Amino acid sequence: MEPGSNLDELLSDLARYCAADVLTAQLTADTLRKYLRAGLIVPDDLCAGDTDGYSQRLLHAGRTHSVVALTWLPGQSTPIHDHVAWCVSGVVEGVEVDEAYRLWRLPRSGRRVLVPSGRTTCSPGRVQLLLPPDEDIHRVSNGGTGRAVSLHVYGADISLNGSSSINRVFGQDVVDLPPDGARLVSWRTPSDLAP
Repeated sequence: MEPGSNLDELLSDLARYCAADVLTAQLTADTLRKYLRAGLIVPDDLCAGDTDGYSQRLLHAGRTHSVVALTWLPGQSTPIHDHVAWCVSGVVEGVEVDEAYRLWRLPRSGRRVLVPSGRTTCSPGRVQLLLPPDEDIHRVSNGGTGRAVSLHVYGADISLNGSSSINRVFGQDVVDLPPDGARLVSWRTPSDLAP
C-alpha cells in the first residue's frame, strides 16, 4: 500500500474478526464507519476509473468475506441487481446514489416489473447495509461531477463467483407505480416466480 494509507489496517481488522468467528454485517459496517470517520486513505492506483464502465478491484477474497474498491466516473452506474451475500458499502470519495427497487407481478400476464422503493444519496463517510434474503434489488450510480469511490465488503468469497458480488441482474421494465392489480413478489421464492 502507499505510504500513509490505513487500508491495510482495515483489512487486518476484518481478518482478525474473521479468525475469531465474529465477523457480521453490523460489525463490518461499524468498523468501516470508524475508518471512514478517521480518514480512510485508499491508494490512488485502486481508485482509477475506466471510461468503459465502473471499475472494480478485488482487494481480498476469503472464506467469510471479500473486499472490493469500486470507482464510478460521472454518468456511470451498475445494472439493477442483487447480491450473493450481505453487503456493506462505504463512500470514500464523491457522491453515489443508491436506488432500491421492488418486484411486482401483473395479474393476467404474469409479467414482472420493477418499481422504485427508495433513493439514497451517499456522500463520503456514509455506510450502507444490504442484508439478503431481504429484497436487496438496487442500482448504484455516480451522483456527482467527479469520480466516486467506495469500499464494499461482501459476506462471501466472491472469487468463487467470477470476482463478482452480483447474484442476478434484473432486466424488467421500471415503472413509477405498481400497476392496478399487481402484487408484490419475492424473486427469492420460486412459487412467486411461477406464471
